[in-house]
Amino acid sequence: MEAKDEIKLKLDVAEVIGEYVPLKPSGSGSMKGICPFHAERTPSFHVSRERQIWKCFGCDKGGDIFSFVMEMEGLTFPEALKHLAARAGVELPEYRPTQETDRRDVLKKIHAVAAEFYATCLREYPNGQVVREYVATRNIGPELMNKFQLGASPDDWDVLVNLLAKKGFSEQDILDSGLGLKRKSGSGLVDRFRNRLMIPLCDAAGVVVGFTARVMPGAPADQGKYVNSPETAIYHKGSMLYGLHLAKTGIRKTGEVIIVEGNLDVIASHKAQIENVVGSSGTALTETQLRTLARYTKRLVFCLDDDAAGFAAAKRVVELAIKLKAADPALQFDVRCLVVPAGVGKDPDEIVQRDPSEWVKIASDSQAVIEYYFQKVIRMFEDQGGATSIEARRRLIDELLPHVARVQRPDERHLYLLRIADATHVGTDVLQAMVDELKIKDKRLTPSTPSTPSTTLTPSTSSTPELQAAELLLGAALRYEPYTQAILANVPKESLTEPWKSLYIALDIVYTAPQIPTSVPPQSLFSRLRAYLEGQQQPQSVQTLDAIALRSDEILAGLTPIQVQHEVENHLALFASAQLMKRRKDLEAAIRHAEIGGESSRLTELLAEYSKLISRPAP
Repeated sequence: MEAKDEIKLKLDVAEVIGEYVPLKPSGSGSMKGICPFHAERTPSFHVSRERQIWKCFGCDKGGDIFSFVMEMEGLTFPEALKHLAARAGVELPEYRPTQETDRRDVLKKIHAVAAEFYATCLREYPNGQVVREYVATRNIGPELMNKFQLGASPDDWDVLVNLLAKKGFSEQDILDSGLGLKRKSGSGLVDRFRNRLMIPLCDAAGVVVGFTARVMPGAPADQGKYVNSPETAIYHKGSMLYGLHLAKTGIRKTGEVIIVEGNLDVIASHKAQIENVVGSSGTALTETQLRTLARYTKRLVFCLDDDAAGFAAAKRVVELAIKLKAADPALQFDVRCLVVPAGVGKDPDEIVQRDPSEWVKIASDSQAVIEYYFQKVIRMFEDQGGATSIEARRRLIDELLPHVARVQRPDERHLYLLRIADATHVGTDVLQAMVDELKIKDKRLTPSTPSTPSTTLTPSTSSTPELQAAELLLGAALRYEPYTQAILANVPKESLTEPWKSLYIALDIVYTAPQIPTSVPPQSLFSRLRAYLEGQQQPQSVQTLDAIALRSDEILAGLTPIQVQHEVENHLALFASAQLMKRRKDLEAAIRHAEIGGESSRLTELLAEYSKLISRPAP
């Protein structure tokens, strides 16, 4: 048995997906949930334990346990295979990676060695004493140190690069990892990081791919407070979300992710038992980071200061939310913010140092970012005496009205207009007219309903009775194998349109092919057909097959054996009736042709056949 099949046998697709998506029984042997890959309110995401597949009928994504982990974690297939094999306790055979994959693996091994070295140095080595004392002043105990794999880089020139060389890594490997630099004079390498607190940067799977290094107090002023690893084949700053590998469970439990600036803010949050937190490294989130977060939640909570910098950040976040909604329905986030009151601390790290319960209180009280933005703008307007200044009122309206125009719900839009009207004494009817004018001038402001991609299999696609029958019968053939032979014999495969024609032909090939005896439980007809289509490099056919199987399971699972038999017979009768009707039309055309041509003997034969045909009982 291949490793891939063994993993599928040992892992339940519903359990794996259930760690990312809350699933509920759908009453048909499958599970349903809100799709993590596009914005939706009504669950269209199906998971079948029996089939070991998943399918969203809203965005048309689907597949098996491997495709889900690849999509959620942003992994390649070999990476997903390794990840799930480790979880299932399956030993993978040796494989020959591509040059790029091999290079990435080397860099990951180097970082694993470096992380272990730095962590040991912090815990035990004399040359980690300075960093050890600094960590103690931050009240970071052993549990947090181990959880975040914190370490110390010694105040030495080449201790790490020498260790890596002894481990067999080449000089080029060490340079490519970013952990070593060429000496300014002479040959050889030196360590990039020295006498710093080392904070490993991990990908979503928890693999160390880089480091953030914090300088120790008392260091020369020309040294940067924080130094990051350079861009490498495995580390891209624009993709990194610090602490995501530790936040995933917390995000799923709370349904939201809190975004803070610094790595130490994330560590402090965990100390306060708030684990749904990631760090943005003090930069604006990139589209790549946002798409990563969209796999886990659609609610983003930004931590902001209640000052001018916080207001500017709020404005950027509002613009970001608008831009995302316009660009991609899958990025329609519920964007909220936490406001750190003046006097409690400049950031979560400082707040937790003073009082962890204060950060817990702040983190539990988020508000819509546009609401905060409105409050700040109107408060600033009133503080500046704007109530008596026509120019200031006009500026306030110009500042806020474009944001109101982008609010989709009419009731929310009206409430925001009331807020502006109260502050400026301009009537809501005038403001609404201005909103309408804005929408006309800029179509991007007009709320639009995200288009939902049509799936390969929907009622609109299966528009004719014959295609609907073909769909159900294919599902029945896969679920109830005693009917498969009769279905294959009586469904006119060649007369079907795609994709049903190809699926029926493939089913016929798989069904009639001899099975190789194995010691493992025999595969179902569905699994054999799916494996055949994968082997034929037909991913779209696999997607269609999954959709048909899940939809037919919902229809057939609740029926008794007698009801299933009646459904199969009735749908086969539909094809028989359609075939009779087609033959009747063909005969009528042939009879007309024979009459015109004066073919008396041929006409006699055709009339006899036609007479038998119309006297036959309806199927």
